[in-house]
Amino acid sequence: MLVSCETAFRSRRGFTMMEIIIVVVMLGIMAALAIPLVLAPRERVIASEATQNLTALLGAQKRYASENSGSYSAGDCSALDISIPASVNFNPPSCLNNTAPNPVASIVRNTGAYTLGIDENGVITCSGTCTGVCKGGGTQCN
Repeated sequence: MLVSCETAFRSRRGFTMMEIIIVVVMLGIMAALAIPLVLAPRERVIASEATQNLTALLGAQKRYASENSGSYSAGDCSALDISIPASVNFNPPSCLNNTAPNPVASIVRNTGAYTLGIDENGVITCSGTCTGVCKGGGTQCN
């Protein structure tokens, strides 16, 4: 008995379960590879807010030191002539005392994942889980 092409085509109208499973697995693998590529630049943009604040704090600390016999402001940065706006992504910055001016100021991510600090030379470093924060994946951010 010969089967015409038309009947053979009609008998196979949809996809098999195995084909659907393979496509879903392939899409899952592609998503798993793409998600880190999307999240790393996002975290870098969030960290740029902190780096701008740290740079401003360093300038304020240097002005404070030049006006006060070379000592840095300690604690909550309230003695500085700067206003750092509240951040959704970071805890309030802290200024360190003049016995340990390296780093001069630091900001902690509100998730606790990492801390960004700036030293008196303007070098911003990251400690903690710094994946995607600094260019090149290192701990020095500038």
